[in-house]
Amino acid sequence: MTELSTKDVIFTDLDGTLLDHDSYSFAAAAPALAQIAAKSIAWILNTSKTSAELHPLSQRLANPYPYIVENGAAVVVPQSCDLLADVEMELIDGARHKRFAPHRGDILVLLHRWREDKGYKFSGFSDFDVAALQEITGLDQADAELALRRDYSEPICWEDSDERWLQFCEDLKSAGLQALKGGRFHHIMGPTNKGVAMSWLVSCLYPTGARPRVIALGDSGNDAAMLAAADIGVVIRSEHHPAPDVKNPQGKIMCTEQYGPAGWNEALLNLLT
Repeated sequence: MTELSTKDVIFTDLDGTLLDHDSYSFAAAAPALAQIAAKSIAWILNTSKTSAELHPLSQRLANPYPYIVENGAAVVVPQSCDLLADVEMELIDGARHKRFAPHRGDILVLLHRWREDKGYKFSGFSDFDVAALQEITGLDQADAELALRRDYSEPICWEDSDERWLQFCEDLKSAGLQALKGGRFHHIMGPTNKGVAMSWLVSCLYPTGARPRVIALGDSGNDAAMLAAADIGVVIRSEHHPAPDVKNPQGKIMCTEQYGPAGWNEALLNLLT
């Protein structure tokens, strides 16, 4: 059975936070990652990335824990992880999923119908091939292929007016959907977020006894709910967009001096020592 520290638990965004926005490197975070490993602290990847992307990436990061995918749409327990064994979950491609949102196929039916009937101008991942996504994101071919394999959300690039965007958001709300702003895309998904999935996972990992201090780190608007629900929310500074607006935080909000993984490293070394 995986042993968890009961003092702290860490939830982290990836792109622009633990991973550099342009190079996707996490080298600058190495000292803090070593500190986390030495203290046996559970650290959970909480990202807009897909389960297909997270499986190899979590291995590259030497992260053995469950992860949260597609902006809180699901908690995924990989096959190699023995946590949450008594929680009822859906088995998909060998991993166990706790779903908080509708499937992507249902979302695409609506989006494509609205684009046809109402004339909304946008392009989404369902319109992109691997080369197009590489051009937008800078991902290599293998990572772009994994990013296109989505289960619960559709990232889009909005190409219409601000006025039409407001009407689009009203249509989403009426259909029980929402648009979450990430670092590069608007993510169309069900009515959940990273904070909802984080809180559920904390309650499952620590069902009895002392509750750990929850530390969350993120750089974008889609991280705001996670940062607000944490005991300590760390806003990672970005050179590419303004800091997210964290409304009604339950705990303390702090902001890093440095950008991306260097800021991630700075914050966690200060918090854990």
